Parts: sequence; C-alpha cells; structure tokens
Amino acid sequence: MKMFNWETYEPDEYSKSEHAHFVDLTTRSYITAEGHATKHTDDPEFLRLAKAAARIAKTISGGPEEDIPVSGFKAYVPYPVQAVWRKTDDGEDFKIWIKQPLFIDENAFKAALEKIHFVNTHREELHFEQLAEGIEVQTINHGPIKSENCQAFQVLNKTIKEGNYKRTRPNEHREVYIDSLPVTPDSLVLIRFAIDLNGQPEPDMVRN
Repeated sequence: MKMFNWETYEPDEYSKSEHAHFVDLTTRSYITAEGHATKHTDDPEFLRLAKAAARIAKTISGGPEEDIPVSGFKAYVPYPVQAVWRKTDDGEDFKIWIKQPLFIDENAFKAALEKIHFVNTHREELHFEQLAEGIEVQTINHGPIKSENCQAFQVLNKTIKEGNYKRTRPNEHREVYIDSLPVTPDSLVLIRFAIDLNGQPEPDMVRN
C-alpha cells in the first residue's frame, strides 16, 4: 500500500501559493506543547519543545515497527510542526501543534512517550489533544516572520478587509513549517489567520 503523504494528498490544505485562500479545519488529534519565546522561531525554548514533539510524532508514525499499538495502522509521513504565536509584553507565547492521522489515539501517544528518553524535556510538557483550527485564511511566507509588515501578513490583512471578514484573535497567528525546522531564509512557512465570516457569503474553501 502506498504511504500517505500530506504534501501529496492534502496539497490545498498545505498550499505553497502566495495567493490567499481559505480553509475550514475541523477537530483532529494533535501532539501539543506550550512555552514562551523572545526570539520567535530562533528561540531555544521553542526549538527544544518543537524537537521533542516532532520526535514523538516520528516514533508514533513507526507504528508496529516501533512497537506502537495502533488499530488499522497505515504507513504515513508525519505531519509538519506548526505553532500558534500570541504577542505578550515581553515576547510571545506559543503553542506547538502536530496533527495526527485519524487512526492515531492517545494510547499510541502514551506508548511513544514510554519509549523515548528525553535529555532536556519532561514528558509532562507534551500533550495529546483534540483541537479544531476552524476557518482560517492562509498564504505562504518565504523565511521567518520578522515583523507584522511582512508580505504574508499584508496579503492576509488585505483579503480580510476586502471580504469584510474579522480576525477572531487579532494578537495571534499560526505558522506551519512546511520545510521543517529550524526556519531559514529559504524556508516556506504557511501563515494562517483565524477569521469570522462576519455574516458575509462563504468563500470557496478547503475542508478537512
């Protein structure tokens, strides 16, 4: 059976287009971790937790080969790390999310935790949650986010204004690290703003 690869089978959800478009992402399982950073994606705290979460996701994706109990397991490529960033007075709070396939449950997560020896991360810092992203508008950014004046933010804000939509959480945004971490000037980073349609007609959007 062919391995499931999110880049191949979900290209619109993880679009690399510089044009803004919409997604409606319903409740799924995620590996999560939370922290605070002052250097955005270069911050050691962020990179530490992202690495730990990605290691768990990679172990789970091994399924039976890693002795992880998964009913109806199908081979797949782990989903990319993403993070929600929220501005604070002294930097940013972040929450790391890594989506899991529908057949992965909390038992698989717990089994993976037991198999990994973390050097600088406590197991209690990693979680398995059911979360929904909701309706978002997204576009691609080249390299790390340096300021809110970056091209991706301008594209999304213009789309929201022209459609008469509303950002539901103006002080935060989501980044999906399509090209993995750490982020380099050549990395593709998908940027998403959560929105409310504000009574406007529903635009074309991808649902998952």
